[in-house]
Amino acid sequence: MSLRPGTAATTTLVAAIVVTVGNHLTAGSLSVSRTPLHVLLTISSDLAPLSRQTLISETERIWHREQVDIDWTRPGYPVEPSEAPLRVLVVARPQSSPAGRRWPVAELIVEATPRAVAIASIEGAERVVNEATRSGITGHTTREYQVGLVLGRAVAHEIGHFLLSTGTHADSGLMRAIIDAREFTALNGDAFRLDRDASRWLRQRRTTTLTPLTIVRERGFSYRGPAGH
Repeated sequence: MSLRPGTAATTTLVAAIVVTVGNHLTAGSLSVSRTPLHVLLTISSDLAPLSRQTLISETERIWHREQVDIDWTRPGYPVEPSEAPLRVLVVARPQSSPAGRRWPVAELIVEATPRAVAIASIEGAERVVNEATRSGITGHTTREYQVGLVLGRAVAHEIGHFLLSTGTHADSGLMRAIIDAREFTALNGDAFRLDRDASRWLRQRRTTTLTPLTIVRERGFSYRGPAGH
């Protein structure tokens, strides 16, 4: 389960159609209770403070639309394992030069104990920013901010794998497997919304007592098959 950025050579693999949450929320859905997701967060000291802040806010922004509130907790606090079913590690993870023009930015290890672990690579995010810069599209933001955007979107993607309990990928939106580097760093984050089918699946399973841990213990969502199931 890895998120790989595309480059100019793989732009055609990125779906252009984005389904917004606003298109399929009904008046009644506005009253749906919000679900907290407790996450143990460890970030390397190598990451700049602005990148860290941007990573956290971008991840929260993406999942806020789906009524999922990320509750970040530092390891060592008195949190029961059942309350923090996921750990996120943001590390300076060395990467070997890829044979092609794709490389992983993040991955989810569901078999880890006592909780699943999502690992995001600072170096992988920096390479995405470098590729976007070479493409001539850098925007009017700092490099640190762009690195934070990429990491936040990569972490949000892996949280999607966790909550949907799936290793499959969508053709568009947040859960794509391949993303063009320029889009990965774009200020407009509309392309990183959860797709319609996955969003509906999560809403149908969320109640006032249904926690993310019980969601992932159910039969997972799949993008294969009729209607995305």
